[in-house]
Amino acid sequence: MRIDSEAKRLVESILIQKPGWEQIINEYNRTKSFGDETRRKMVNILAADMSEKNGSSPPRQVKEKYARGIVALFPYLSDPFSKNGYEHYYDVESGTGYLAWRIKTIQRGLAKERRTSFEGPSAEGMSGGPTIRREPQFAPEAVLSEDECKEAIAFMKHSADDDSVKMKMKLTFDYRRGMVLDPVQSNNILTVFPRFKDIKGLRHILGN
Repeated sequence: MRIDSEAKRLVESILIQKPGWEQIINEYNRTKSFGDETRRKMVNILAADMSEKNGSSPPRQVKEKYARGIVALFPYLSDPFSKNGYEHYYDVESGTGYLAWRIKTIQRGLAKERRTSFEGPSAEGMSGGPTIRREPQFAPEAVLSEDECKEAIAFMKHSADDDSVKMKMKLTFDYRRGMVLDPVQSNNILTVFPRFKDIKGLRHILGN
């Protein structure tokens, strides 16, 4: 794959200014890959920068440039089985990938802030007291949000680590179970989760 020097410089210039850059580069140099936490940290930094410079709905070509820059800076992250190698970070044709999902999360957060600002604090929010219903501040590790499920699905499609894939399969059980129970989506299980076909021992967590 041709190295995109401009995109590479862009991504590097963003990351080196942020706390945690040394951790990111050290992990890559040591393992030639990223764990979930490090990948999410990098994606969050780049998506935040993209939104700051281009608004909450960055153009497709901007998201694609950042994705190109990631695999140019970290070539071992390139997916040899995809057309360009960076589609797991942003796929122009489908509008999916780690960067796209993070941008959508940012957009939802901004929309929620605007609604709260427009509507003002609710009566419940002003009441306080030990009996008030509050949103949980954290979720159990085994319960994934929609964005985390999408990240896990993308990871499985591009990972050669069978043990990691099996772990992600277990964590996405509820998501997959919902597909199984949906007559429209049930036939797409092996399309969304293709690793069932090439990794032994996964049938017992298919969810059907």
